Amino acid sequence: MTNTRSIALACSAALACAFLGSPATAAVKKQSKTVNGVKVDLYTWKDSAGFKRSVALKKQGEGNPGNGGYAVQMTYDDVGGVQKANAPKGDGFGYFVSHERYRAFTDGESNTIAGKIFKTDDSPLGRNVPVTTTYGANAKTFKSVSFATVYGRYGTKKPGGIDTDTGEDSPKIGTKKKLFERYDIPVKLTWYFEDGKTYPRLRVEVDLSKTPGPDHVSFDLRAPYGKLDFDGGDNAIQYVTWGDRFKFQNLDAPITRNSRWSWNVSNTAAARYNALVSNGKEMGMVEPRPFATSALNDGFAFGRGKTYQTHDAAAAGCPGQELPCDYEWAYQSSQYELSPVNFNEPTTSEKIAWGSAPFYGMKAVPATYDGVTSVPFNGFPKKKKIVYDVCVVFGPHVVGGLARSLAEGGGDYDCARGD
Repeated sequence: MTNTRSIALACSAALACAFLGSPATAAVKKQSKTVNGVKVDLYTWKDSAGFKRSVALKKQGEGNPGNGGYAVQMTYDDVGGVQKANAPKGDGFGYFVSHERYRAFTDGESNTIAGKIFKTDDSPLGRNVPVTTTYGANAKTFKSVSFATVYGRYGTKKPGGIDTDTGEDSPKIGTKKKLFERYDIPVKLTWYFEDGKTYPRLRVEVDLSKTPGPDHVSFDLRAPYGKLDFDGGDNAIQYVTWGDRFKFQNLDAPITRNSRWSWNVSNTAAARYNALVSNGKEMGMVEPRPFATSALNDGFAFGRGKTYQTHDAAAAGCPGQELPCDYEWAYQSSQYELSPVNFNEPTTSEKIAWGSAPFYGMKAVPATYDGVTSVPFNGFPKKKKIVYDVCVVFGPHVVGGLARSLAEGGGDYDCARGD
C-alpha cells in the first residue's frame, strides 16, 4: 500500500507536487501533560499536509528530575499510526552546548582553558543547568516559548590575539590560574510552532555582554544538541547526511568509520542541514536561509570538498579509517558515537547537534578558512549577541533525504516563522 504520508512529505520538501489534502485548520494548542513520566508543555498542531504533530517540552521543576527546557518527545501522524521520537532516560533534544577552542599555551601544550587550568569539562551539557521559562506568542495559530539559562565559559582576563595563518593564539597564553576567568554567557532558546507548517523553529541567542569585551573567550556553537530515539527502536544509523558549502553523504550503510563517503557536491544554492537516517525515518535540522547568508561560519576541515578517495585521513590525524576525522565534521553527529577501536562497528546512538567555527567571542579573527576558501567572520557582533535559527525535522525518510530536500527547496522551508 502506498504510504500517502511519505508522499506528502516528499512533495512538501521538494515543493513540486500538487495539493494533496485539505489545509490545516486546527489551532496550535499548548497543554500541561505528563509524557513518559515527565511533566511537559505539550504543543500540538497540524502540518502542511493536514497531519497532526506534537513536541513535548520538559518543564523546569514541578517534580521533574534534573532541569527542563528541551524536547523529550516529538510525534507525527502517519497512515500506520502515531510515530514517536522519545528521549532516552535523562536526555532529550534542544539544549545548549558549546566547546571551548583549544588554546596554545606557553608551555607548548594545546588544550582548553577549562581542561588545562581548571581541570573541568570544557563543554558541559546545557540540560544540567536550570532554565527560566517565558511564554511568548499565544495566538490561535502561532505560539512560542523561551528557555533562558546561563552557560559558563572560561577565558583570559586580558584580550588575546590570533595568528591568522594558523588559527592559534598569538602571543601564546600563560599557564597561571590568575590569568583566567569564568564568564557568564546568557543563552536563550526559543521554540516556535505554527499551524500549517510542518516543522518547528528553534532560535538560539548567545549574549556576550557579560564578558569584558572581544578576544577573551573563544568557543563554538553546537546548539541545539541532544538525543531522541526517532527510529522506533534500537537500530543502527544507516546514513549521516549534511550540507554546508558541500553536501556530505556516507555511501555504505550502516555508517562505520570505514564507510566510503563524498563531500564534494556544491550546496551553495541551498541551506545548511544536518540529519540522521535509521529504520526508514529521519531526524535533522535545516537553517531556514540560503548558505550564502548563513548566520554561522564553518570550522576547518581537510575533507571538505573531497571524497574518501581524495582525502588523506592519516595526514588529517586519523589514520586507519575512511571517514573524515571527528573534528572535521561540519556538525556534531555520529562521529563521537562510533567505536574508536572497531572501525567496522555501527552505532545505534542518535545524538545530533549543530556546529560552527570555534572562534566565537573573538574579534581578532577577521575571516575563517574552511579548508576550501576564506569567509569573512564576525565573532563578536556590535550588539554583543549571536543569533541563529534551525528548523527541527522529523519524518519518514524520502529519496534524496528529507532535510536535504527541504534545504534545496527554499521558500519558507515548511517551517514555523519566528517573531
